Amino acid sequence: MRRRIQNLLGGKSDKKTSQAAAAEEDDDAVDDPLDNNALGLDVWVKGVNPTVDIIAIHGLNGHREKTWTAENNVNWLRDPKMLPAIIPNARIMSWGYDANTHSTKELSAMYLYDHAQKLISDLSLHRRMDKTDTRPIIFLAHSLGGIVLKSALIHSDSARSSHLYYHRSIKTSTYGIMFMGTPHQGGEGVAWGKRLVNIASIFVKTNDKLLNILERDSEVLQQQLGQYTSISSDFETKFAFETKATPLAPGQAMIVVPKSSAVVLGQVDAEPIAIMENHINMVKFSSPNNNEFKRVVGHLMLMAEKAPTRVQENWLTERNIEASK
Repeated sequence: MRRRIQNLLGGKSDKKTSQAAAAEEDDDAVDDPLDNNALGLDVWVKGVNPTVDIIAIHGLNGHREKTWTAENNVNWLRDPKMLPAIIPNARIMSWGYDANTHSTKELSAMYLYDHAQKLISDLSLHRRMDKTDTRPIIFLAHSLGGIVLKSALIHSDSARSSHLYYHRSIKTSTYGIMFMGTPHQGGEGVAWGKRLVNIASIFVKTNDKLLNILERDSEVLQQQLGQYTSISSDFETKFAFETKATPLAPGQAMIVVPKSSAVVLGQVDAEPIAIMENHINMVKFSSPNNNEFKRVVGHLMLMAEKAPTRVQENWLTERNIEASK
């Protein structure tokens, strides 16, 4: 039961696990998804003379490492033959947070904004400590991770010299974002997920706070779209969307986040990207020869090349504004 919920909108399981999860009823046979050792920021690749930070953020019921790891145990973000080989000058990091809807342990009471503020706080602290707070950033966000990221950038943009000004450095340093299966308008699989959470509550502790946010056309998402629109043109954006249905139960599958929700029409400097995979596997690439890997990494490489010049301009503008006060 736990694994079935874990799969939906999550990213910790492979194809076989996803398909088998619907028949899984032995709770003792499934590992608890909550892993306190996978929370916060972790540097995976230091990079060679790094000029850009690439930061990955997992989705609902996701995991800082497992979300990005394929069935053959290859994590394309840290495998030396994959992303680090294509963009050797990138420092690659992953940020984990408690986005679990169920657990045998205590679940987090944090809301969306709490996660967003913690993301900014963790990144800002790390980059100030190693004196890289002006280095360009490219975010890679899967599913709910994109919603957390947008809230984080809204928070970062609102920081002023009189209040948490160092938080503003994250937005100023952000060049590009690749949203992967992010439900900007909500997801089709949320109702299914909430039903499973209700059933699981008989056996384990459950929390549907984040699922409620992801309801189709939810008030929170609509408010966020309005707030984020004013800063969205400050970034180069890629909207990656799934093209295959995710198995939910025997004989049942669905496109969890349809293109109409994963792609925000009319956004400046934005491009939709079709990924020939389902919602879970769209962020798992098993080898450098994978066509979807080549497509995703190609876009990241081009963004990494353009990022230093644009972000340098951002910081010049920011300092001029502060100097004029």
